[in-house]
Amino acid sequence: MRFAPLLATSPWPRQAGTRTAFGPFPGSSAALCIAELAREHDFLAVLSTDTLQAQTLARELPFFLDDARELLHLPDWETLPYDHFSPHQDIVSERLRTLARLPTRREGLLLAPMSALMQRLAPRHYIDANRLNLAEGQVLDAAALRAALSKSGYRAVETVYEHGEFAVRGSLLDLYPMGSPRPLRIDLLDDEIDSLRCFDPETQRTIEKLPQVDVLPAREFPLDRASIAAFQQRWYARFDVDHDACPIFAELSQGRAPGGAEYYLPLFFDACASLLDYLPAGAALIAVGDHYAAAQRFWAEAARRYEEYGIDPRRPLLEPREVFTPVEELYRRLRDFAILELREPAQAPVHVASGAVAPPQLSSAAGDPLHNTSDNPADKLADRLQPGIGTGEEDRVILRHALLPFPQRHLGHAGFDQGQGHERGLGQDVDAAGLQQLPHLLQAVDQHDIDAGHA
Repeated sequence: MRFAPLLATSPWPRQAGTRTAFGPFPGSSAALCIAELAREHDFLAVLSTDTLQAQTLARELPFFLDDARELLHLPDWETLPYDHFSPHQDIVSERLRTLARLPTRREGLLLAPMSALMQRLAPRHYIDANRLNLAEGQVLDAAALRAALSKSGYRAVETVYEHGEFAVRGSLLDLYPMGSPRPLRIDLLDDEIDSLRCFDPETQRTIEKLPQVDVLPAREFPLDRASIAAFQQRWYARFDVDHDACPIFAELSQGRAPGGAEYYLPLFFDACASLLDYLPAGAALIAVGDHYAAAQRFWAEAARRYEEYGIDPRRPLLEPREVFTPVEELYRRLRDFAILELREPAQAPVHVASGAVAPPQLSSAAGDPLHNTSDNPADKLADRLQPGIGTGEEDRVILRHALLPFPQRHLGHAGFDQGQGHERGLGQDVDAAGLQQLPHLLQAVDQHDIDAGHA
């Protein structure tokens, strides 16, 4: 099936401010469509309704993509709004890698849930200014590098296992850069980088040499002296509380990042950015599912949790509009883009019909694949054989799957009584025969291929 020709006369992606509904897209057909459109356009930004849908697309798209097109993923923090703990370092690493690579991409795909689109981000200049490039043969001051890493939020440890850690052992410096799939071992010869090698964090053994590597900041907000001073001034202006009684203020003022510090990110910058600000020029937008309802749900959840947790004077909270982009503001900004909406339900109204058809249902009982109310002969035969093999639902499911490969014209008719030379209903004596007789019964049915008219 070819999807691109169906959109030839639609305003997507040329006419900004338009929304083209395209569907239906059952099963994995949305991923197939996105993969085909990716071959027609340089860069696609795909918005999903939630994290689960984004992860599903991330698993399906490589199957349909037939080139080495880069697939970037910007997950949300995978914490609830205003949680008291921070996202996992691996999530922060992937986010920073994506944000660092996005503006310069000419080709590729981006996957992001609506919650990530609504988060206010550090401005682009923050990542650019705090990126460090290391290359073999480069002159390097080890003490200055350690200071720069600490300034960027990296943690000094004895052994490096996770993103955002570094360790110094004589002339060796181990570092797990954010955005890197493996940690890095820097071997210094006097004041020069003698070699760069990646290594396995579990065995600590080196794997291969690298010519150069980019080291991204360890967090999405800075904790250098100037940034901390700016944070404090904005905190004083924003909250009328006893500042000394606020643990999160005290921790951040000391250059430490306590759990949930990400929800104070706007206080570190004059102005925040949006994911839309990071997209490369000419990026085309695709939204999968009901993106507007997803944005409303996320905003309602953020507002509810703000009302619930914003009453603690020891942990004052920024308002939702300061941490997240309100729905109305978000869709005003989306007017700068043409959006292709991939609608999944067959009954959803669309501008362009995809022609995709849902796969057949193996059971007619909606929502209960174990229950049989259909005329499928395999289902009926499984019901007859059930008493001979057990009473558990697991037994019945195994039996049904064992019978499915057999032609329905065999299972729907009788067994064959070779001793008497006539047919009889297969289920009549199978209760007594039990599972042990099943192979013989199926073999007899398969050999004689009795037609329904003879039963």
